[in-house]
Amino acid sequence: MIQELDDKRVFINYGPIQMTLDIKVGFMRNTEIAFKVADYIIGELQNLLKYMPQLKELNSLQDLNEDYPKVLNKMITGVNRCGDKTINVLGAVAGSFSDIALEKAIELGASRVIINNGGDIAFKDMSGDPVKIGIPLNRDLSRNQLVMTITDDMNIRGICTSGLGGRSFTKGVATASVVLADNAAVADVCATYLGNMTNVEDERITRCFAEDIDSGTDIPGHMVTLSVGNISKEKIYQALLNGANAAEKLYEKGIIKGALLCVKNEIVMIPDNINYIENRN
Repeated sequence: MIQELDDKRVFINYGPIQMTLDIKVGFMRNTEIAFKVADYIIGELQNLLKYMPQLKELNSLQDLNEDYPKVLNKMITGVNRCGDKTINVLGAVAGSFSDIALEKAIELGASRVIINNGGDIAFKDMSGDPVKIGIPLNRDLSRNQLVMTITDDMNIRGICTSGLGGRSFTKGVATASVVLADNAAVADVCATYLGNMTNVEDERITRCFAEDIDSGTDIPGHMVTLSVGNISKEKIYQALLNGANAAEKLYEKGIIKGALLCVKNEIVMIPDNINYIENRN
């Protein structure tokens, strides 16, 4: 359930949470703080589960409430900031857990924290040193990975990824939809939204209703993408354009700090000067 890894990071494998805690005090990883954060996260999940019937209903929880678990208020805030009414509050759940883990670690005295909850990452270096975050652009983790260098003045604290092959459903064709934001909750829901917006119609795209895959889904009646075949370059570029247009609107409103969309082997960035190094193995 809670495991100390060989490199002194701590891994939580509890229900839907698969979270890696990389927590340092000074230059050394601190497992004492990490285990306290892990216990806190499990407690927050148990509290959140009490609201699961409401969480399964689209747009049922839209207002903050001081009686809610902290993570639930984070989720509501993230979804409201994105503004897409077709995404349920659960669309921000993974990023919100990353956020509260980060906040708890800093509260307990950590100086450098990187929380990775299944690809939804929250991070901060209290000294202001840059943080490098690796982002795989497909399910083959050995190839086509980006390493983003985030400096403190960018005010980015969350990087989240959605798309085909991820843990959540997508309605689009993006191999990866990566969003940078001032917190992981917003990055999480906006990554889902932008992934959905990379939508085109083609007979080589296989879709089905969400409930055909998961009878307990929170988006019954919504068509989701199962696979994308060998679609034309024109369709790839149209999908990227659809996603980029949506990303630019979020960026111009200050909701996100940037986005990267990948369809097959084609990539578009918003803005086009995101600081990254691309590794191809």
